[in-house]
Amino acid sequence: MSSAEAMLQIRGLNTSYGLIPMLRGVDLDVPAGQVCCVLGANGAGKTTLVKAILNMVKAESGTMSLAGENIDAMPTHKRVRMGIALAAASSGTFHKMTVETNLKMGAYYLDDPKLLEERLADIYRSFPVLRERLQQKAGTLSGGERTMLTIARAVINKPRLLILDEPSLGLAPIMVEEVFSIISKLAAEHMSILLVEQNAVKALSVANAGYVIQKGAIVFSGTAEELGNSEYTASPVM
Repeated sequence: MSSAEAMLQIRGLNTSYGLIPMLRGVDLDVPAGQVCCVLGANGAGKTTLVKAILNMVKAESGTMSLAGENIDAMPTHKRVRMGIALAAASSGTFHKMTVETNLKMGAYYLDDPKLLEERLADIYRSFPVLRERLQQKAGTLSGGERTMLTIARAVINKPRLLILDEPSLGLAPIMVEEVFSIISKLAAEHMSILLVEQNAVKALSVANAGYVIQKGAIVFSGTAEELGNSEYTASPVM
């Protein structure tokens, strides 16, 4: 795949924590307008990969580009400005703020009040449960609702690349279904999405293609069908 066809392209990415190697020669492409998943167990290197994409973990070597533009030297805030948005279960929401304030925090780069109102209206249509809870403190929402708020806060800026880090983490099965229904809708809008998950079945239900990461290295890549038929996804949760 050429860089012109990829929203995100990573080649030869290596990182470490001290003397301990974490990512080892990672090559990865997220095609524009598609969903690409990264599957792996706890400790496989998924979160390190997400942090490296945002330059929250420094790359020791390798290259990275967004929509064909090299971002290796860009600090985190510039990568966000470039259009990378993260919705991570680990970072969650601003619990003491209302749902509405949380959403507006996600849109802090928008200087046009009219555009902000338009974006909020889009969010309310896509996430009706949040519209019903605008003045509710985020900390009082259910786990599934907080996950939806985290995703909504990330997509309000219409990012070039949306990174979803473990959206099913800690959720009851019925809420996992609701969250992945939202992800399916975003995929149908041809948003470029990097979906990092342990739940292989749910991830592959929305992904076009993906990768399996083990001990910081990519050990398999292919289409969603190829991944589903591989030995690496024999267990629904890796």
